[in-house]
Amino acid sequence: MSTQKLPTAVRKEQIIETVLRILGDNDIKKLKMTYIAENMGLAPSALYRHFKSRDAILSAILEHIRTRLYLNLENVRQLTDNAVDRLRELLFRHARMISEQQGIPRIVFSDELWGQKRERRQKMYRIVTGYLAEIEDIVREGQDKGHIRKNIDAHVAAKMFFGIVQPAALLWHMSERQFDLDKHIADGWSVFLEMLTRK
Repeated sequence: MSTQKLPTAVRKEQIIETVLRILGDNDIKKLKMTYIAENMGLAPSALYRHFKSRDAILSAILEHIRTRLYLNLENVRQLTDNAVDRLRELLFRHARMISEQQGIPRIVFSDELWGQKRERRQKMYRIVTGYLAEIEDIVREGQDKGHIRKNIDAHVAAKMFFGIVQPAALLWHMSERQFDLDKHIADGWSVFLEMLTRK
């Protein structure tokens, strides 16, 4: 067992990363505190020092997803002023997040995990709608600067943007990573770009 003492924030992040890895490779029923601890080389008591239950870990994972999404937004805003370039970079970063943290699709799409947990469903809903509002803002900025057609509804465009990733993530997850996520994202972006900029 690992006895190395780490700062709480570091250990919590390690636990979240481990759970996402477990969810990427295993049935959800395996997600038990003892199994998580075993995968980390920790005694279960060490795990309980940071999270009181599996539910607490799942709530922390939602916050982890929100942080990653908003960090991507912040980074693309710093990278370029061009709204079209921002959207392209954001799309590919979103896809990379899914492929790097393979448990995320299982978290997002699992009724078994959410069940009757209304609070967590609502939190996920707020994360997604907040993210969509940020994408909508980027579309509007592009319209104001003449990079994106003005006759497109920014609200609808944001949902279409999000729609490039979510079905692909589901197909990638269901096919056990055989579905070509990168190709789909590239092809989806080409179609979306034409819609945004076609005169």
